Amino acid sequence: MFYPKLEIWADVQVWRQAATQVFFSLGLGFGSIIAYSSYNPKNNNCHRDAFTVPRLTSSPLCWPLWWCSLCSASAKNKAVECVVSNIKELSEQFRSGPVEINLMPSFNYSDPSAVALEDYRAWFKLHGNQFPGNLTDCDLEKEMQQGVEGTGLAFIAFTEAISLLPGSPFWSALFFLMLLNLGLSTICIISFIIGLLFTQRCGNYFVMMFDDYAATLPLIIVVVLETFSVSWLYGADRFLDDIEGMLGWRPHVIYKYLWKYVCLLAMLGLLGATTIRMFIKRPTYMAWNQENGSEEYLEYPDWALAVMALLIIFAVMPVRLL
Repeated sequence: MFYPKLEIWADVQVWRQAATQVFFSLGLGFGSIIAYSSYNPKNNNCHRDAFTVPRLTSSPLCWPLWWCSLCSASAKNKAVECVVSNIKELSEQFRSGPVEINLMPSFNYSDPSAVALEDYRAWFKLHGNQFPGNLTDCDLEKEMQQGVEGTGLAFIAFTEAISLLPGSPFWSALFFLMLLNLGLSTICIISFIIGLLFTQRCGNYFVMMFDDYAATLPLIIVVVLETFSVSWLYGADRFLDDIEGMLGWRPHVIYKYLWKYVCLLAMLGLLGATTIRMFIKRPTYMAWNQENGSEEYLEYPDWALAVMALLIIFAVMPVRLL
């Protein structure tokens, strides 16, 4: 069920989303790590904590493999249901109306679930558009892509995955209680007023805009500035001295070069490539085309680009280098 696409490694958007996911998982760039660590004793083993947190957030139950397996199984079931529905439509059309016999595939109409997905798609590519009726192409890849980002990830894909787990009502209750607590913890008058924008019929488009340009891109900028401030302005050697004073032993010198060069250059390269891409290719968003009955990418209007620029500026304004 896993079909890797190595060509998407050249897509800057993929790397930006991957970096953002790492930041969200580890709490980097939000200030939460710094705030919590301020309550630690002076001799706290921060080196151990730096390895413990990534392990806890990435390794339990091998969640990426678990998640991909559930999404693949769900997409496979939807594709099979699509084939069964279309086979029944074919059978109804053959019995109720004049249909050219050469267009009819040699499927087992008594057991539509036995028809292979590959066989149906091969027939549909040849004769699907010529056949009368509302037949659709059962694309497994499209089923995999539906609802796996934005609000669809939390309210469609993840809920479907939870429904496949043992004791799904319990896990569903925990998941939505978590979402409720996340919302309650960030309520204030200004946030409430801004949040009313997301409740409109076009609210999901603003959610996508805020997600991409008020959270992800400014987050990369904040992490770049933090890394530069610690490794160059404050000094990586001084920072290692402080850690040595906490631990009683000095961490390996490789951390110095990771902070000063590897991590910083990687983030700067990602930020630069993302910025260049925004100027070369106008930002787009996914919209529903009512006439075609499908989703399509549309370019943001000029006023939306101005809003994006303001979102990025407002998100970065509190940052101070000195």
